[in-house]
Amino acid sequence: MQNIQGHEPSLPRISGMFIRNDLVASPEEAKRKQRHVWGQAQYQSISNNLAKANMTVLIPQIAVTYIDTHHQIFYYPTKRFQATDTASTSERAQLGYALQSAKDNNLDVYLPLQLSETAWFQALYNHFDSNENQAFLKANATFSIQIADEMMQLYEPAYGAQIKGFYLPFEVDNANLYEGKALDRWIEYYLQPVTSHLRNLLPKGRIVTSPLLYTNLKQPSEKDLSQWNTMWQNVFFRTELDTLMPQDGAGWESASADQLSVWYRSMADMITISNTDRKLQGRSATVELWNNPESYSMSGSNTMDITRLKKNMQAVEPYVQRHISFSVHSLMPMSEDFLAGQANNEAYYQAYTESQRLGYIPTKLVKTPEVTYAIQNQNNVVFHITRVGEETGYVLYRTWNGKRIKIKEMNAKIEQTAFTFTDNQVLPHASVSYELMAFDAYGNRSFPYTCALSLPVTIADGIADFTKKISKVNAEALSTGLPVQTFTFADQSEGFAYEGDRVLATRLTEHRPYVPWTTKQEDYTVQEQIYTDTEGFAHLRLDLGKNRPIQAIGMSFLQDRNASIRIPASIQYEVDGHAYAIAKQPSIPQIDFTQPVTGENTYQPGEYWYWGFPRTAAQGQIVDIKIRIEYNVFLFMRELLVL
Repeated sequence: MQNIQGHEPSLPRISGMFIRNDLVASPEEAKRKQRHVWGQAQYQSISNNLAKANMTVLIPQIAVTYIDTHHQIFYYPTKRFQATDTASTSERAQLGYALQSAKDNNLDVYLPLQLSETAWFQALYNHFDSNENQAFLKANATFSIQIADEMMQLYEPAYGAQIKGFYLPFEVDNANLYEGKALDRWIEYYLQPVTSHLRNLLPKGRIVTSPLLYTNLKQPSEKDLSQWNTMWQNVFFRTELDTLMPQDGAGWESASADQLSVWYRSMADMITISNTDRKLQGRSATVELWNNPESYSMSGSNTMDITRLKKNMQAVEPYVQRHISFSVHSLMPMSEDFLAGQANNEAYYQAYTESQRLGYIPTKLVKTPEVTYAIQNQNNVVFHITRVGEETGYVLYRTWNGKRIKIKEMNAKIEQTAFTFTDNQVLPHASVSYELMAFDAYGNRSFPYTCALSLPVTIADGIADFTKKISKVNAEALSTGLPVQTFTFADQSEGFAYEGDRVLATRLTEHRPYVPWTTKQEDYTVQEQIYTDTEGFAHLRLDLGKNRPIQAIGMSFLQDRNASIRIPASIQYEVDGHAYAIAKQPSIPQIDFTQPVTGENTYQPGEYWYWGFPRTAAQGQIVDIKIRIEYNVFLFMRELLVL
């Protein structure tokens, strides 16, 4: 690529990075993916590249993956918990590898505590309300203290100069600790005992937490800022925690530079007040605000370009002491033989280090890709792309009715020469235009390939063929909208129960067993950009083939623990252009679906149904489903039923 010109403000420096030792440790996963388990050489390579990039911190993210009281995966050779440790030899070596590589490359380390991820988020989203949730907090406090003691006994003699503090891996967010006694329980049962012990264990060490900050891509209200800052001021006043490092704060999915400065300016003011409070308490005024610029996509497949990373970090730079990014697998060069690492890490690492050396991000020429397209299944537009240079990815935009949205962004693996994008989310008879651009690791983009086309009037066939057993998604059945995991038509006899005129239902069809997200999340399809019509609805249209009686329409969605993967706000069903029913939030299993649905769209993980029953008998052929989204989120749509 030719460097043609460009000078921009200097890129704020990343001080260090996290490393997910549980992502790189499992021999079973390595065997399944035919990749290698990490050893000392791989840690040395990572730490050496951190040092070459003038980074000074490495944070292993987890000391123990806590499954239950009888099963834990230790990333160091435990003696206290040998009876419950299920780790392999390579897994037990991970923390030692990290510390040795840090020592050899003069990096600081913050020792991690343990993580019981699934149980933690379930308890958090329940606001630690039940006796079971509170017992969980207390048990984890005891366990955290014990493993902190054991890690220090094991590693301080050899690595004392590297150990600068502790990292608390349990994540909170700006949604779940504001109500009731949730915050008090978290502080009293976990933070107070754990941080007091860590302070005694390492008096001059920092105690770091990295909460999830979801800006929802909008400016925060005064209430948003007040709740968040009051929560953390309370924490600093009552515990020994002294470092707040929001993650996603300059991250890929949930924030942009436009919102970040407001949040961080407000947090910086809160930190100043907290230090004043600590002085009045006779304590050290050492509370600091750091930033965790998460630089990869939620699916883990893309890395943020250096231009966007720069803008996000610059927005918060005046308010923070340092930036420590999660995580090395999104930026550090590594072989594809290993479990983690993105397709183009080498290019992104070189872009970051060159920008640091120059003091600005250079403008470089990116060639326009070679593109052809075809319409498949009446309304699916398939783009075929041929690599023409050293691009690291492609981005596709669609404009319809004057509204331009990003459809998809894709990494371009170095060894790959041909790529395919499919837009299967446009309405029949729509006139649309597309722009497809290549980009490099710096964020430079090519001139776009453009095209304009009108789709056929006919919508896709396949929905109304009742002779076929439809157990998986029939791609031709969706004229536009969302991916569906299971697509089923059912007769009235399947799953209905009556009490007088009331219709009761739990599960309306027979299909493969539901596999929770906690054990098999990869089973579900993540749609990167859902189609929205001019009214702001995600729009799905079905053709039943002929006029038919319709007794009910139902859709189910999966709620992930991640606040960017949300169930819809409401769903509006129409038949032949007439209102059929509105499902507000959401129908819960084993309730009377004929009654008004009430409730809030919480972060609780699980499967949620949105049922529409007509007020009077209805029939028709064309079913329009309009899904109201709270904000720009991912949806896991699992099942659609028309009865």
